[in-house]
Amino acid sequence: RDTWVELNVMTERGIGKKDVNGVLFADDHYMIQMYKPQDIDPELVNKNLQRLHGFVERSKVLVGLEHTSVMLVPTASEVLSDKLPEFAEGMLYDQKELLRRAEEQVGDEAWIDVQSVLDQHKEEYIFYRTDHHWTMTGAFYAYQQWMSQKGYGTVSLDDYEQVTLSEDFLGTTYSKAPTASAEADTMLYFEKDQQEYRVYLEGSEEGRNGLYDPAKLQEKDKYASYLYGNNGLVEIQGGEKNGRVLLIIKDSYAHSLGMLAAQDFETVYLIDPRYFLQDIWQFAEENQVTDTLFLFNTMNFAQESYLYILDEA
Repeated sequence: RDTWVELNVMTERGIGKKDVNGVLFADDHYMIQMYKPQDIDPELVNKNLQRLHGFVERSKVLVGLEHTSVMLVPTASEVLSDKLPEFAEGMLYDQKELLRRAEEQVGDEAWIDVQSVLDQHKEEYIFYRTDHHWTMTGAFYAYQQWMSQKGYGTVSLDDYEQVTLSEDFLGTTYSKAPTASAEADTMLYFEKDQQEYRVYLEGSEEGRNGLYDPAKLQEKDKYASYLYGNNGLVEIQGGEKNGRVLLIIKDSYAHSLGMLAAQDFETVYLIDPRYFLQDIWQFAEENQVTDTLFLFNTMNFAQESYLYILDEA
């Protein structure tokens, strides 16, 4: 089956199709997910922008504006636009305009300008070549900006040992358009100290040791090794003993950044709106959250239908 799928991809590229299953073949072996304007519902975008404003207002009451943050991450098609084929210009959803509107809703104090940070490092390996996620390095630069902007502390790449978890990762964009010319990705884990972390997943009282799942590295979806994949609630204990409790409302872009945050906050909770069935704000109060972060990539945010759980009951 894989051979036939690959042959189909070669055929479609050979007859001049501009994309194959929504994947653009870009320079330097990048396989980049494309997002077209017609794929986005403007009404849902407007609702989610209103909900983002509501998140900031509710969090401001709970923990204060100085402890409230919003991070919308532009995807590779925006940041690495220089690598895209010429015909792609004008075909893609305007992420810059979405980011501008989101910043207006959020306000300067809570808004983390990830776009500018990633643009500064776009010549580095900040997005996977065969997957739609950012790499651990890309997440680190955003994390560094966030920590500094919010006064949480200063972090440097030199603080971490960069541990290689896999050198043969073939991700989601490869799965959509497999080709023999694909260049496998390297997955890293940034470790700043030798702390022992305990991770609790929703529905299980038995904790797991470590911030990633070695067993998942042997499977096709290796990205699921980061924080044990998609779960409604993830609780991480074992970070610096400073009394800070961070709540991250997130998509899967937060998994790599969450592993960094776990090393600087005493407790980190990550909530995925798709699977979390409790009242978020009641949960935050009951667990004495001191800091909040909303972290989505721009296109997941634009298309996410579950953000209604941010609405105050």
